[in-house]
Amino acid sequence: MKKATPLVIVMLAGLAASAAAATDASERAELTIEEFLAVPVLGSASLSPDGAQVAYLRSQRDLEEDRRSSDLWLADVASGTVRRLSYHEDGARDPAWRPDGVLSFLSSRGGSPQVWINPLDGSEPRPVTELEQGVQAFWWAPDSRRLAVLATVKDEDEVEEGDTEESEGDAGEEQGEESDEAEDWTVYDRLEDPEQYPQLWILSTTDEGPGEEEPRRLTSPPVNVHHVDWSPNGRRLAVTYQPRFSGLVDEDLRIALVDAEGHDSDDVLEPFTPADRHASLAVFSPDGRRLAYFMDRRAELRAYLNLKDLIVRDLTLRTETMLTAGSQLSHGGSGSTPESAPVWSADGSFIYLEAADGTSLDVYRVAVKGGPLERVTSLAGNLRSVSISGATLAYVESELHRPGALWTGPLDGSAQARRLDETDSAVARFGLVAPEKLRLPGHEGGFVEGYLFLPPGAAREGKHPTVIEMHGGPYSRYGNAWSTRYPWHVLARQGLAVFIANPRGGTGYGEEFLRGVYRGFGTDDCQDLLAAVDALVERGIADPDRLGFTGYSYGGLMTNAVISTTDRFKAAVSIAGIFNYVSAMGQSNPQLLIDSYRQPWAGDLELMWRQSPASRAHLITTPTLIMHGTDDEPVDPRQSKELFTYLQLNGTPSRLILYPGEGHGIDRPSHMVDYQTRELEWFRHYLLGDEDAAGAAEPVPVEATARE
Repeated sequence: MKKATPLVIVMLAGLAASAAAATDASERAELTIEEFLAVPVLGSASLSPDGAQVAYLRSQRDLEEDRRSSDLWLADVASGTVRRLSYHEDGARDPAWRPDGVLSFLSSRGGSPQVWINPLDGSEPRPVTELEQGVQAFWWAPDSRRLAVLATVKDEDEVEEGDTEESEGDAGEEQGEESDEAEDWTVYDRLEDPEQYPQLWILSTTDEGPGEEEPRRLTSPPVNVHHVDWSPNGRRLAVTYQPRFSGLVDEDLRIALVDAEGHDSDDVLEPFTPADRHASLAVFSPDGRRLAYFMDRRAELRAYLNLKDLIVRDLTLRTETMLTAGSQLSHGGSGSTPESAPVWSADGSFIYLEAADGTSLDVYRVAVKGGPLERVTSLAGNLRSVSISGATLAYVESELHRPGALWTGPLDGSAQARRLDETDSAVARFGLVAPEKLRLPGHEGGFVEGYLFLPPGAAREGKHPTVIEMHGGPYSRYGNAWSTRYPWHVLARQGLAVFIANPRGGTGYGEEFLRGVYRGFGTDDCQDLLAAVDALVERGIADPDRLGFTGYSYGGLMTNAVISTTDRFKAAVSIAGIFNYVSAMGQSNPQLLIDSYRQPWAGDLELMWRQSPASRAHLITTPTLIMHGTDDEPVDPRQSKELFTYLQLNGTPSRLILYPGEGHGIDRPSHMVDYQTRELEWFRHYLLGDEDAAGAAEPVPVEATARE
């Protein structure tokens, strides 16, 4: 067996970003929040079936129009030429190739999102679906005429037989105005409305538009379908689904085989993975005899706390083979639940997958007959998207100081990858430099790995005012990848050192590290971060009198934990974070706490309260900026309101900003400009002593604090 040669990227064109990085600091253009947010990025790479072309998206925020745009582009692998395919203001997403070589994508240009095709023969793009409720995701059948799609169920689809418009009208006349009043309340039988879950449908299509056959629905609520793969003969589907609830309650997924010719029924799903293990993203082998998928390594702990193994199931013998036993990588991406499906080689002898190792994210392969994981790529940065077709590999790669580039090359690494497109030139004039990777000592023999951003031209040892930033999750990590959300370079150019940190509890560092916060949010991971701060101070990098802390989501939770544990930080910014673990169980994301505490409502509420920042609310003296979206479901905004209330009662300088219409991600461009500007101003005020930068209004405590 020939061993795969790691595919190492080599810049083939002018390195504008690197050249700019070498210029004198005085020659660098000023990088503002607005300019950072407007940087375009590439993604969603999709190779054509013959490997000759790559479809991809070029996305960016339009700050003037206050919206995001994603345009479809096409690159020719042989010549390296690229061209833009979509110009409509509604853009495109999720490009995918029909098996016969026709390009397809999702677009809302006709109103609701539908599947469109572009034959690339000079004819106009056109929709091939017309579901009133729109399409959320789609997968082509091998015959290129049928589609498996995810779409919600319209209300009228659930009307019982015998109901007519006339009978509904008569009922309204009998009830008079009371029929309108019945619309004023909501009845819940579940924590979430299962009618909102996407269901699996089969649609027929033609080259000109939708087919004549009526759409067939294969699944019904409360099933929540996530992923689909067609068998090579088009007769069966491998379906990843959640059988009971949505992700806010239960993240454990199962896999079932579904008859593609079947219809909606209670037994359409035939699950073969165990109910006590998360299993996902099943794909058929080229001969249709086997399935490859990811599954929890151990049954006693739930989805978030498990490494995932790559499994191959023989559909005839009904036997399973684990191909990644003992591996400590995060398979399927950088999260604790896989993000990208495995890919079979054309001859069915290898399976390719993405995996995180520390701050790296690369493509690996493993022989189906057994053997070690082999690294296929060895990238300076992290992957953003991967596509494999035959013997060709395409991917987008970025680094913390580079927005990224689209590359293609032979899958066996026999030649260097070729760059087809890039957006690195969009930041070239700013002269961004790579941050320094550090591995610092953590709590009780632990460690914290991360990246240090310094002000341009500053010496490493300079006692800089320093901001520590914690990632979300906690089952995630910061890798060497461009961030479209966090403006670390902007903060550094304002005179702040920034250290983005991976304490225990994150992914990419093995099973023990991942489980480092089991039944202990904000405990040992908080102590890890404080130990890392000590190391930064001892090394002469961080000024102990000018320390700040911030984080988003679990990073917000960690911010709340830190400021309720120590008063050494002079400023903090908490975004969309949990403050009170006990109240969060009834408000926010039960799944996160169920996975991490195991039935906390059945005996662990006292433990959760002791660990909650809320239990130490009276100790918080750090000036804290708090921001949250009003429609956040994973973390209810009442968590931030509760934190703000206690800080105000304390007389602690604080400010709360709620963004209307925003969920867990504050994503509207104008809102992003606002919240990131506020964060920058907060740290300028409290860490740099800039009185012109906005701080908090003078608080008025209800009475003398009880801190003593």
